[in-house]
Amino acid sequence: MNEELQASNKPLIGVSLKEFALKYGIYIGFIGIMIAFSFMSPNFLTARNVLNVLDQYAYYVICSMGMFFVVLMGGVDLSNGSMIAFASVVGATIMVQSKSVLLGCIIIVAISVAGGVLNGYSVAGIGIPAFIATLAFQNILRGAAYTKTMAKAVSGIPSSLSSFNFTKIFGIRSSTAIMIAIFIILFYILNFTGFGRRLYAVGGNARAAKVMGVKVPVMVVSAYAICGICTSISSILLVSSMASANPSVAENLALECIAAVIIGGASANGGEGKLSGTIIGAFMFAMIKNGLNLMGLSYFHQLVVSGVIIYIAVAVDRMRVRSGL
Repeated sequence: MNEELQASNKPLIGVSLKEFALKYGIYIGFIGIMIAFSFMSPNFLTARNVLNVLDQYAYYVICSMGMFFVVLMGGVDLSNGSMIAFASVVGATIMVQSKSVLLGCIIIVAISVAGGVLNGYSVAGIGIPAFIATLAFQNILRGAAYTKTMAKAVSGIPSSLSSFNFTKIFGIRSSTAIMIAIFIILFYILNFTGFGRRLYAVGGNARAAKVMGVKVPVMVVSAYAICGICTSISSILLVSSMASANPSVAENLALECIAAVIIGGASANGGEGKLSGTIIGAFMFAMIKNGLNLMGLSYFHQLVVSGVIIYIAVAVDRMRVRSGL
């Protein structure tokens, strides 16, 4: 009887505190940073600034949602930033030459989805480690983007697309509205469909899922394809907001998306996490970047902070796994 009482008390004394720190410590840290930023810049926590952050970083949140599907499979996609650069410059060039926004957007979607499928096939079909396969495509796509444009931005985007970023849907900016719509769709797929349950099953234990009759390669390729779809939407939003396409855009996006997913509670080993957590993680990253901008810190300082956040996110994930949380 006494042993049972002692066992029941242990979580209250030690383990529960450790669990709380590992699960919520990074959120507590984020709140502390937000409070500090609000003192340094009175405009930081205003409704206007928060809405601006949502609009400005909607592309990043959407990319992070796509990355969640890949991480859920226990993989990574290091090529999505380069995919945005390449698809954007190709699609923008077609828009400028043909004066057709629709054609350019179709090309952006086609390139991004094809890239996602190829990444997935390389991992699930050929058996190349995700890190190596997507790193190779990262270099190929970035190099192709620079080669096509001779390292110059593509300008002259039709006004119908450049003005789209400033239009409002149901009272909010179009990019934010699109981000919300994508979240609702992906949330439904993950939580209320058999496809979503199979994704979690494959990510948690691919061998067991295969025994149960799940086509593991198809699910992996599907996850990378969804990441490609999200990447294409982010590409179109970036072209719209910048009214141009630049081959140097989104250079560190992949690592930041992975960090957002892990900060949001997903496991790098796959099979765990919630899409809502990824939204929180991405928004945290965006708000910190915004705070640094308001403080007037340079891009180089922001790189340092981004690196620290990524390190902390991965370290917390490793500790979480070791603790069996």
